[in-house]
Amino acid sequence: MATSKNNIYSFKSPPLIIFGGGIHQIPYIEYCKRKKLSTLVIDENKNCPAQYSCDYLLNIKTPNNESLSVFNAINKITLKSGVLGVLIAGIELAILGSFIAKKFKTKRINLSTAKMATNKIKRAIQFKKFNIPYANFEIFDNLVSIKKNYPYVIKSEEGSGSRGVRVISSENDFVSAQNDFLSKKKSKFLVEEFLQGEEISIEAFIYEGKFNYYCFAIRDFQVISNGKLIEHGSISDPKYSKNQIKQVKKVFERACQAIGLSDGPAKGDILITESGPKVIEVASRSAPLAPLISKEIYGIDMISVHVKWALGHKIIFSSKPLDISKSKPVCHKYLSHKKGIVNNIIGINKARESKNVIKIVVLRELNYPFKLEDPSNTNRLLYVVATGSNAKNARLNAEISLSKIKLSYK
Repeated sequence: MATSKNNIYSFKSPPLIIFGGGIHQIPYIEYCKRKKLSTLVIDENKNCPAQYSCDYLLNIKTPNNESLSVFNAINKITLKSGVLGVLIAGIELAILGSFIAKKFKTKRINLSTAKMATNKIKRAIQFKKFNIPYANFEIFDNLVSIKKNYPYVIKSEEGSGSRGVRVISSENDFVSAQNDFLSKKKSKFLVEEFLQGEEISIEAFIYEGKFNYYCFAIRDFQVISNGKLIEHGSISDPKYSKNQIKQVKKVFERACQAIGLSDGPAKGDILITESGPKVIEVASRSAPLAPLISKEIYGIDMISVHVKWALGHKIIFSSKPLDISKSKPVCHKYLSHKKGIVNNIIGINKARESKNVIKIVVLRELNYPFKLEDPSNTNRLLYVVATGSNAKNARLNAEISLSKIKLSYK
């Protein structure tokens, strides 16, 4: 446990550093508690959910770079105890995590790999160098110089997922992107051809050269106003084409190798186009949800695997992850909302009790009343995870569960 004296904190035993104190990091903290491991959680939000379960919360800014200020703040309170390891899970801080782990000489992903997995331009150049199937692209120093036929895609240099991504189909979309990217004055921009197809989210834990897969899901994305993207959920279908699964895995593994990702968590988004699978991105981290349900769906606990890896322990898999074709069908779906002031939400417990619901994850504190803007990927209230007899039935069970939740507005 952390103790304090004259506002200087110190640990009695070395802690595992966990970046992020959100709802998706809590299962890692709880695992550590069961194993009697101290945890030092670092989060910019002093009211983050993990404050009640970690041994100590360090409330500081966490820029995703080689931050000496973050290292110094950690070192100040772990100088006597030392550090067990550094864990990055379900949060986009691969560069910072690798840097801090390097400074403390603990298990880590290579810093150059973390940078390449985070910087969209460096990653695209590397993919081209290694002939990884990827969209045709150009690099621009500023948005003003972009002159292309619609539709096309603009991506800011930093960030993974849909952060800093716009699909440009009109002049209005382009003007909106310019306004949104005004704060990214130091950023170059990646401009890609617009590709259509089914987007697959795939995850594996790489250990001793082997890809241990625990996620293969079809993502439900929509292009909304001003070319912005919003995700409504995903569905994992064991009946998915085995040939296409094989092709996606092959492209994903080649992409990981291209950026030097050969150990630890790996997440990818692959687009299945008419000409075959093409990589959208590869990240050196896990996604928020997949590890949390990996034991129930794939028969292997990726939370404990990741913690052991971060500690530098040898990982012994008691069983190998189930093949995708033998896993459970799963649907995860976000609760929709509208812009306004929410007075109350009822039915969450009823939704949890709905047929074949695995879990409901509430993503924010529900302190009424609170204001909501139009739905985006950063302001969703909650999501449900459900299974069923097949993928279609899993989706139906998720929808039935969410239908029991009612929002009342002022």
